[in-house]
Amino acid sequence: MFAGYLSLVPIVLIAALAIPLSITDVREHRLPNKHTYFLISTSIAGTLLTSLLEALWEDFAVGIALGVVTAVIGFLLARFGTIGMGDVKLLTAMHVCLGWHSPALVLFSLSLSLALASSASLVGLVMGKLNPRTLIPLGPYLLIGFLVVSYSPVSAVITGEAWS
Repeated sequence: MFAGYLSLVPIVLIAALAIPLSITDVREHRLPNKHTYFLISTSIAGTLLTSLLEALWEDFAVGIALGVVTAVIGFLLARFGTIGMGDVKLLTAMHVCLGWHSPALVLFSLSLSLALASSASLVGLVMGKLNPRTLIPLGPYLLIGFLVVSYSPVSAVITGEAWS
């Protein structure tokens, strides 16, 4: 049972770096590689180690597959300037560990994040603080969505079902 807790380590590390990453993204419109690559590495290592100890290879395959799909789609979106590569790397780390627990969590997290970012942008447009071409830092919204989904009772139920 202890091994199952190893899969939570990447979630805790993302939570620990949420504030520094958000501050950097708001100030500089970038997410530092040293943090995003570290989070990708720990997401893969944490889920791999847990999968080794608990023989949960299907969960590991799902987490890695969702991370790869996120990276490929994110790379294509970044090529067109619709999202930054730091956001892609952050999403990849998040989706590996959330996907390991339950693929549904990836959808909930992403949906909540984009809804928050869209709502904040709409408020900024209405108040005249933003214009349609203003770039907003997406990282804080991605982190909020991730943290809400990771620590909500709904995700505990989904994760509990996935572990049973």
